[in-house]
Amino acid sequence: MSLQGSCRCRNILLHWQCRDYSLVPRACQCAYCVRHAAAWVSKSGSALNVVIHDPRQHRVVEQGPAGAQFHECAHCGDVVLVAAELDGELYGAANARCVLNPRGFPGAVPTDSAALSVSARRERWRLNWCSPLNIRVAPQTTH
Repeated sequence: MSLQGSCRCRNILLHWQCRDYSLVPRACQCAYCVRHAAAWVSKSGSALNVVIHDPRQHRVVEQGPAGAQFHECAHCGDVVLVAAELDGELYGAANARCVLNPRGFPGAVPTDSAALSVSARRERWRLNWCSPLNIRVAPQTTH
């Protein structure tokens, strides 16, 4: 099974090799995620592939003490995914608002990790986020 997704302008594309569609979005309650209305979906052991068409319109914003990196499209403003490098491996979660799920997603469950230590947050990501996460820039074509 696979799920597709993108930012609204399709500059950042997602292709997710997921085992099932029964994913419950998690709405982080940090100021950044609330401001962007982000709700994260992921499945441990599933591959998430990201293609960026125009790297000039791709922003990476680091938030929080644990080193989460949020990938935004500067053109349309969507936050498409969050990523973190853990012991040399890249892990990530997709914003459910950017993923096309043929069954739809249930309402997001609020989560708050403010009380967790940095190591506890990073361990939670290792256990729950997609891996491998592959991010690449699409080859540029000339006309």
